Amino acid sequence: MGLFTKIQKVFNRDSAPGKAASALEVDMHSHLLPAIDDGSKSLDDSLAMIERMSSFGVRKIITTPHIMYEFYRNTPEIIHQKLDFVREALKERGMNVALEAAAEYYMDDAFIDMVKNKEPLLTFGEKLILIETNYIQSHPQLLQVFFDLKIQGFKPVFAHPERYAYLTKSRDKDTLAAYQRIFDSGVLFQLNLLSFTGYYGPQIKHTAELLLKEGMIHLVGSDAHKMEHVRIVNAMKQTRMFERIMAADLMNNQL
Repeated sequence: MGLFTKIQKVFNRDSAPGKAASALEVDMHSHLLPAIDDGSKSLDDSLAMIERMSSFGVRKIITTPHIMYEFYRNTPEIIHQKLDFVREALKERGMNVALEAAAEYYMDDAFIDMVKNKEPLLTFGEKLILIETNYIQSHPQLLQVFFDLKIQGFKPVFAHPERYAYLTKSRDKDTLAAYQRIFDSGVLFQLNLLSFTGYYGPQIKHTAELLLKEGMIHLVGSDAHKMEHVRIVNAMKQTRMFERIMAADLMNNQL
């Protein structure tokens, strides 16, 4: 039995027939530009994923390629060239979906230097900037970098905080305290819809639900790298959990 089939069975138990959830019209975290990071491998893959997302009510996609010095040395120029390439293909095929691009910055020394040197950074909305860290170990300058970005007028968005093992403790009370420190500093939290399905494991699912319950959520994203991710996210839109997510005061549809 494949992972998608297992997750679909969970969705079937959790579904709410006849009750439509509010539409998530804007997806602001994905990897849909072809051959630029660990996401889409080709233009055909990109178009197929975009078409599927559009068919489920997404009117605008802000795709966010990795910028990570050791693996993906993307620049604004590289990303914009790829964006134009995909946009032209969408136009040729008559696909009416708005596609924009920002980036998912990995907090490494190269990124910290960009911030210190006030280099041009890719943002979305009103100067929102998406940032991720190592999953296991926190960066020692985490809060300082967030602070420096805010001083420069940016609004830091912490990508999928529920996935960081260094913030997860044995007791929910301690876990929330670890997140609260970051949340209270004014950093926006973006949770992955895949996390709520159990795709990354039960602990991450639990943490995502905990953050949602406590109102520690500003944005959600598919974080789609491949068609499997798109299918799973689209399936969960028929569930009570998705209704709970959409009942939160999300920023997505205002982007």
